Amino acid sequence: MDFSIFDSFDMSVFTFFGEQIQGAVMNIVAEFITFFGGSEFVTPMAVLGLVLSFFKKTRKFGLSVLFAVLVGTLVTNLIMKPLFARPRPYVYYADNPLFMSWYEFAGAHIESDKSFPSGHTTAAFEIGVALFLVLNKKYSWIFPVFSALVGLSRIYLMVHYVTDVLGGVLVGTFAGIMGYVIMTAIMKNTKIAEFDLIQKFKKKKA
Repeated sequence: MDFSIFDSFDMSVFTFFGEQIQGAVMNIVAEFITFFGGSEFVTPMAVLGLVLSFFKKTRKFGLSVLFAVLVGTLVTNLIMKPLFARPRPYVYYADNPLFMSWYEFAGAHIESDKSFPSGHTTAAFEIGVALFLVLNKKYSWIFPVFSALVGLSRIYLMVHYVTDVLGGVLVGTFAGIMGYVIMTAIMKNTKIAEFDLIQKFKKKKA
């Protein structure tokens, strides 16, 4: 795919962030928010999802998050990133002094993989959408909203194009929905739905 067709759009967004948003305090805020899309947060969430899947009261939550992460990771890291192989903005715009000044001010983060789609945004949305679908809708809207902030933080740090983030939103939303769908299908199996590790321990003690 020729991503150069998005150059004007992507650069206009970078320009807005660089000229209107960047600041010392915003650097700290972006660093904090972006953490919630990284592997340091997502991997423990997947493990937590696995653990919670063994207990009846938390099974829906656990399975939804676990499968959302698995689907999102598969689609993003194993399929789309290698397929599109889009270079990072700081590689593509390495000869653009204005962009590089924004990138360096934001911390000059070096990422190890390709750019499209944004893995942090995908991860944030796969978890956020899964939680939105499985929890009380009165409060769970906060999760997709926070996921959007994670995506914005990636643009602010100049490590992703806005089109990367939009791709991450789509993939993450798909993964979150699939996590919920897979959980629902598993829960229809009565034996699995009724299994509870705590009850197993109680029976053994008795």
